[in-house]
Amino acid sequence: MTREAGGLFENLDEICKPGAILATTTSSLPIIAMAKVTSRPQDVIGMHFFSPANVMKLLENVRGDKTSDQVVATTMAVSKRIKKIPTLVGVCHGFVGNRMLFMRGIEANKIILEGATPAQVDKVIFDFGFPMGPFAMSDLAGLDISFLHREAARARGEMIPDTPGDLLVRAGRKGQKTGGGWYDYETGDRTPKDSAEAARVIAPMVGPQRTMSSEAIVDRLLAAMAAEGQAILEEDIAASAADIDLVEVHGYGFPPRRGGPMFHAARQTK
Repeated sequence: MTREAGGLFENLDEICKPGAILATTTSSLPIIAMAKVTSRPQDVIGMHFFSPANVMKLLENVRGDKTSDQVVATTMAVSKRIKKIPTLVGVCHGFVGNRMLFMRGIEANKIILEGATPAQVDKVIFDFGFPMGPFAMSDLAGLDISFLHREAARARGEMIPDTPGDLLVRAGRKGQKTGGGWYDYETGDRTPKDSAEAARVIAPMVGPQRTMSSEAIVDRLLAAMAAEGQAILEEDIAASAADIDLVEVHGYGFPPRRGGPMFHAARQTK
Protein backbone atom coordinates (compact mmCIF):
# COMPACT_ATOMS: atom_id res chain seq x y z
CA MET A 1 0.00 0.00 0.00
CA THR A 2 1.26 3.48 -0.81
CA ARG A 3 1.87 5.96 1.98
CA GLU A 4 -0.59 8.34 0.26
CA ALA A 5 -3.41 5.78 0.32
CA GLY A 6 -2.80 4.98 3.97
CA GLY A 7 -2.72 8.64 4.89
CA LEU A 8 -5.93 9.33 2.98
CA PHE A 9 -7.84 6.63 4.81
CA GLU A 10 -6.45 7.77 8.16
CA ASN A 11 -7.77 11.27 7.37
CA LEU A 12 -11.15 9.94 6.24
CA ASP A 13 -11.39 7.96 9.46
CA GLU A 14 -10.96 11.17 11.44
CA ILE A 15 -13.37 13.41 9.55
CA CYS A 16 -16.19 11.10 8.36
CA LYS A 17 -19.18 10.55 10.62
CA PRO A 18 -19.67 7.17 12.33
CA GLY A 19 -21.28 4.67 9.98
CA ALA A 20 -20.04 6.35 6.82
CA ILE A 21 -18.84 3.84 4.24
CA LEU A 22 -15.21 4.31 3.23
CA ALA A 23 -14.99 2.98 -0.34
CA THR A 24 -11.98 2.84 -2.64
CA THR A 25 -11.96 2.46 -6.41
CA THR A 26 -8.50 0.88 -6.43
CA SER A 27 -7.85 -2.01 -8.80
CA SER A 28 -4.66 -3.16 -7.09
CA LEU A 29 -3.98 -1.60 -3.67
CA PRO A 30 -4.52 -3.94 -0.69
CA ILE A 31 -7.95 -3.11 0.73
CA ILE A 32 -7.39 -5.03 3.97
CA ALA A 33 -4.25 -2.99 4.69
CA MET A 34 -6.13 0.23 3.98
CA ALA A 35 -8.88 -0.83 6.39
CA LYS A 36 -6.34 -1.54 9.14
CA VAL A 37 -5.22 2.09 9.32
CA THR A 38 -8.76 3.08 10.32
CA SER A 39 -10.68 2.52 13.54
CA ARG A 40 -13.62 1.14 11.50
CA PRO A 41 -12.42 -1.66 9.21
CA GLN A 42 -16.00 -2.94 9.10
CA ASP A 43 -16.94 0.15 7.05
CA VAL A 44 -14.21 -0.21 4.39
CA ILE A 45 -15.01 -1.77 1.02
CA GLY A 46 -13.72 -1.68 -2.55
CA MET A 47 -15.81 -0.43 -5.47
CA HIS A 48 -13.76 -1.20 -8.56
CA PHE A 49 -15.23 0.75 -11.47
CA PHE A 50 -14.18 -0.10 -15.01
CA SER A 51 -12.82 2.43 -17.46
CA PRO A 52 -14.47 4.39 -18.97
CA ALA A 53 -16.71 4.43 -15.88
CA ASN A 54 -19.49 6.35 -17.62
CA VAL A 55 -19.81 3.56 -20.18
CA MET A 56 -18.81 0.27 -18.52
CA LYS A 57 -21.60 -1.32 -16.49
CA LEU A 58 -19.61 -3.71 -14.32
CA LEU A 59 -18.74 -2.85 -10.74
CA GLU A 60 -16.58 -5.23 -8.69
CA ASN A 61 -17.47 -4.68 -5.03
CA VAL A 62 -14.58 -6.03 -2.97
CA ARG A 63 -15.27 -7.26 0.53
CA GLY A 64 -12.45 -7.08 3.05
CA ASP A 65 -12.00 -9.55 5.89
CA LYS A 66 -13.76 -7.19 8.34
CA THR A 67 -16.34 -5.58 6.00
CA SER A 68 -19.79 -5.83 7.61
CA ASP A 69 -22.84 -7.42 5.98
CA GLN A 70 -24.66 -4.10 6.26
CA VAL A 71 -21.92 -2.28 4.34
CA VAL A 72 -21.96 -4.98 1.65
CA ALA A 73 -25.75 -4.74 1.30
CA THR A 74 -25.69 -0.94 1.12
CA THR A 75 -22.88 -0.95 -1.44
CA MET A 76 -24.68 -3.46 -3.67
CA ALA A 77 -27.87 -1.36 -3.44
CA VAL A 78 -26.02 1.85 -4.32
CA SER A 79 -24.40 0.06 -7.27
CA LYS A 80 -27.80 -0.81 -8.69
CA ARG A 81 -29.12 2.67 -8.03
CA ILE A 82 -26.38 4.16 -10.21
CA LYS A 83 -27.28 1.60 -12.89
CA LYS A 84 -24.23 -0.61 -12.58
CA ILE A 85 -24.07 -4.41 -12.69
CA PRO A 86 -22.50 -5.29 -9.34
CA THR A 87 -20.75 -8.46 -8.30
CA LEU A 88 -19.29 -9.20 -4.89
CA VAL A 89 -15.72 -10.52 -4.81
CA GLY A 90 -13.04 -11.15 -2.23
CA VAL A 91 -9.61 -9.63 -1.83
CA CYS A 92 -6.71 -10.86 -3.96
CA HIS A 93 -4.25 -9.22 -6.33
CA GLY A 94 -6.23 -8.01 -9.34
CA PHE A 95 -9.53 -9.21 -7.85
CA VAL A 96 -11.39 -11.39 -10.40
CA GLY A 97 -11.22 -9.56 -13.71
CA ASN A 98 -7.65 -8.26 -13.77
CA ARG A 99 -6.32 -11.48 -12.26
CA MET A 100 -7.80 -13.53 -15.12
CA LEU A 101 -6.71 -10.98 -17.71
CA PHE A 102 -3.17 -11.19 -16.36
CA MET A 103 -3.11 -14.96 -16.87
CA ARG A 104 -4.44 -14.61 -20.40
CA GLY A 105 -1.65 -12.15 -21.08
CA ILE A 106 0.98 -14.57 -19.79
CA GLU A 107 -0.34 -17.28 -22.10
CA ALA A 108 -0.46 -14.87 -25.05
CA ASN A 109 3.22 -14.06 -24.47
CA LYS A 110 4.07 -17.77 -24.36
CA ILE A 111 2.35 -18.22 -27.70
CA ILE A 112 4.38 -15.53 -29.44
CA LEU A 113 7.57 -16.88 -27.87
CA GLU A 114 6.71 -20.13 -29.62
CA GLY A 115 6.58 -18.39 -32.97
CA ALA A 116 3.09 -16.96 -33.50
CA THR A 117 2.83 -13.22 -34.20
CA PRO A 118 0.98 -10.67 -32.06
CA ALA A 119 -1.23 -9.87 -35.05
CA GLN A 120 -2.17 -13.53 -35.42
CA VAL A 121 -3.09 -13.83 -31.73
CA ASP A 122 -5.10 -10.62 -31.82
CA LYS A 123 -7.00 -11.67 -34.95
CA VAL A 124 -7.91 -15.03 -33.45
CA ILE A 125 -9.30 -13.53 -30.25
CA PHE A 126 -11.10 -10.79 -32.22
CA ASP A 127 -12.68 -13.38 -34.50
CA PHE A 128 -13.81 -15.29 -31.40
CA GLY A 129 -15.83 -12.22 -30.45
CA PHE A 130 -13.68 -10.00 -28.23
CA PRO A 131 -13.63 -6.31 -29.23
CA MET A 132 -9.81 -6.27 -29.14
CA GLY A 133 -6.90 -8.69 -28.88
CA PRO A 134 -4.46 -8.77 -25.95
CA PHE A 135 -1.59 -7.03 -27.75
CA ALA A 136 -3.69 -4.24 -29.26
CA MET A 137 -5.28 -3.77 -25.84
CA SER A 138 -1.85 -3.58 -24.23
CA ASP A 139 -0.87 -0.85 -26.68
CA LEU A 140 -4.04 1.05 -25.83
CA ALA A 141 -3.50 0.83 -22.06
CA GLY A 142 0.26 1.41 -22.25
CA LEU A 143 2.94 -1.26 -21.99
CA ASP A 144 4.73 0.71 -19.30
CA ILE A 145 1.97 0.08 -16.73
CA SER A 146 2.61 -3.65 -16.41
CA PHE A 147 6.33 -3.07 -16.98
CA LEU A 148 6.53 -0.82 -13.91
CA HIS A 149 4.71 -3.44 -11.82
CA ARG A 150 7.28 -6.05 -12.89
CA GLU A 151 10.15 -3.67 -12.19
CA ALA A 152 8.79 -2.96 -8.71
CA ALA A 153 8.59 -6.70 -8.03
CA ARG A 154 12.16 -7.14 -9.24
CA ALA A 155 13.27 -4.32 -6.95
CA ARG A 156 11.71 -6.25 -4.05
CA GLY A 157 13.91 -9.22 -4.96
CA GLU A 158 11.27 -11.27 -6.76
CA MET A 159 12.55 -13.40 -9.64
CA ILE A 160 10.55 -11.99 -12.54
CA PRO A 161 11.95 -13.00 -15.93
CA ASP A 162 12.12 -10.47 -18.74
CA THR A 163 9.21 -10.44 -21.17
CA PRO A 164 9.00 -9.25 -24.78
CA GLY A 165 6.99 -6.30 -23.46
CA ASP A 166 9.93 -5.30 -21.27
CA LEU A 167 12.17 -5.15 -24.33
CA LEU A 168 9.66 -2.94 -26.13
CA VAL A 169 9.34 -0.50 -23.22
CA ARG A 170 13.11 -0.25 -22.82
CA ALA A 171 13.29 0.57 -26.52
CA GLY A 172 10.85 3.44 -25.95
CA ARG A 173 7.84 1.61 -27.38
CA LYS A 174 5.11 2.07 -24.76
CA GLY A 175 2.06 1.73 -27.00
CA GLN A 176 -0.23 4.15 -28.76
CA LYS A 177 0.93 7.11 -26.65
CA THR A 178 4.46 6.84 -28.08
CA GLY A 179 3.38 5.95 -31.61
CA GLY A 180 4.46 2.35 -31.25
CA GLY A 181 4.32 -0.68 -29.00
CA TRP A 182 3.50 -4.11 -30.33
CA TYR A 183 2.26 -2.24 -33.40
CA ASP A 184 3.04 1.03 -35.16
CA TYR A 185 0.57 3.92 -35.16
CA GLU A 186 0.34 6.98 -37.37
CA THR A 187 -0.35 10.38 -35.83
CA GLY A 188 -4.06 10.77 -35.20
CA ASP A 189 -4.81 7.18 -36.18
CA ARG A 190 -5.34 4.40 -33.63
CA THR A 191 -5.31 1.65 -36.25
CA PRO A 192 -2.58 -0.87 -35.36
CA LYS A 193 -0.14 -1.64 -38.15
CA ASP A 194 2.34 -4.52 -38.25
CA SER A 195 5.71 -3.32 -37.00
CA ALA A 196 9.03 -4.55 -38.33
CA GLU A 197 10.73 -2.55 -35.56
CA ALA A 198 8.74 -4.29 -32.80
CA ALA A 199 9.58 -7.66 -34.36
CA ARG A 200 13.26 -6.70 -34.39
CA VAL A 201 13.22 -5.59 -30.74
CA ILE A 202 11.65 -8.79 -29.41
CA ALA A 203 13.53 -11.11 -31.80
CA PRO A 204 16.14 -12.17 -29.18
CA MET A 205 13.36 -13.77 -27.12
CA VAL A 206 11.15 -15.17 -29.88
CA GLY A 207 11.50 -18.55 -31.53
CA PRO A 208 11.24 -19.15 -35.29
CA GLN A 209 7.85 -18.27 -36.71
CA ARG A 210 5.69 -21.33 -37.16
CA THR A 211 2.15 -22.10 -38.15
CA MET A 212 -0.22 -22.37 -35.21
CA SER A 213 -3.90 -23.00 -35.78
CA SER A 214 -6.45 -20.41 -34.73
CA GLU A 215 -8.28 -23.07 -32.75
CA ALA A 216 -5.15 -23.97 -30.79
CA ILE A 217 -4.46 -20.33 -29.95
CA VAL A 218 -7.97 -19.52 -28.73
CA ASP A 219 -8.17 -22.80 -26.79
CA ARG A 220 -4.97 -21.98 -24.92
CA LEU A 221 -6.01 -18.42 -24.09
CA LEU A 222 -9.45 -19.46 -22.84
CA ALA A 223 -8.06 -22.44 -20.94
CA ALA A 224 -5.69 -20.10 -19.07
CA MET A 225 -8.63 -17.90 -18.09
CA ALA A 226 -10.80 -20.84 -17.00
CA ALA A 227 -7.98 -22.38 -14.95
CA GLU A 228 -7.48 -19.11 -13.09
CA GLY A 229 -11.23 -18.82 -12.64
CA GLN A 230 -11.26 -22.26 -11.03
CA ALA A 231 -8.48 -21.17 -8.66
CA ILE A 232 -10.52 -18.08 -7.79
CA LEU A 233 -13.49 -20.29 -6.91
CA GLU A 234 -11.36 -22.59 -4.79
CA GLU A 235 -10.03 -19.57 -2.88
CA ASP A 236 -13.59 -18.27 -2.30
CA ILE A 237 -12.76 -15.00 -4.07
CA ALA A 238 -15.93 -15.39 -6.15
CA ALA A 239 -19.13 -17.09 -5.01
CA SER A 240 -19.87 -18.88 -8.28
CA ALA A 241 -18.69 -19.52 -11.82
CA ALA A 242 -21.62 -17.37 -12.97
CA ASP A 243 -20.20 -14.40 -11.04
CA ILE A 244 -16.87 -14.85 -12.79
CA ASP A 245 -18.58 -14.97 -16.18
CA LEU A 246 -20.53 -11.82 -15.32
CA VAL A 247 -17.27 -10.00 -14.62
CA GLU A 248 -15.67 -11.15 -17.87
CA VAL A 249 -18.68 -10.39 -20.07
CA HIS A 250 -19.57 -6.98 -18.65
CA GLY A 251 -16.07 -5.75 -17.76
CA TYR A 252 -13.62 -7.38 -20.16
CA GLY A 253 -15.41 -7.82 -23.47
CA PHE A 254 -15.92 -11.58 -23.37
CA PRO A 255 -18.50 -12.17 -26.12
CA PRO A 256 -21.92 -12.54 -24.42
CA ARG A 257 -23.04 -15.20 -26.90
CA ARG A 258 -20.19 -17.40 -25.62
CA GLY A 259 -21.45 -17.13 -22.04
CA GLY A 260 -18.14 -16.36 -20.32
CA PRO A 261 -14.93 -18.35 -19.81
CA MET A 262 -16.32 -20.68 -17.15
CA PHE A 263 -19.51 -21.46 -19.10
CA HIS A 264 -17.47 -21.92 -22.28
CA ALA A 265 -15.05 -24.29 -20.54
CA ALA A 266 -17.90 -26.33 -19.07
CA ARG A 267 -19.44 -26.73 -22.53
CA GLN A 268 -16.12 -27.86 -23.99
CA THR A 269 -15.89 -30.71 -21.49
CA LYS A 270 -19.34 -32.09 -22.27
